[in-house]
Amino acid sequence: MKPTIVLVHGAFAESASWDGVIEELLREDYPVLAAANPLRSLSGDAAAVSDLIRTVEGPVVLAAHSYGAR
Repeated sequence: MKPTIVLVHGAFAESASWDGVIEELLREDYPVLAAANPLRSLSGDAAAVSDLIRTVEGPVVLAAHSYGAR
């Protein structure tokens, strides 16, 4: 069973920023989800991604980028 790849965008982006990556992963028959990160607070965003991951059956690979803080 291939893992589900969960992609999380960072600041100044949206889930569509993963479109090229999603196409490549789907071509290799990986199940893929692009999380809609609300970008409201670190704890709120983590909870939203965690809630999404809990809906996935089987193994998950989480990939994220550029979540910055001041």
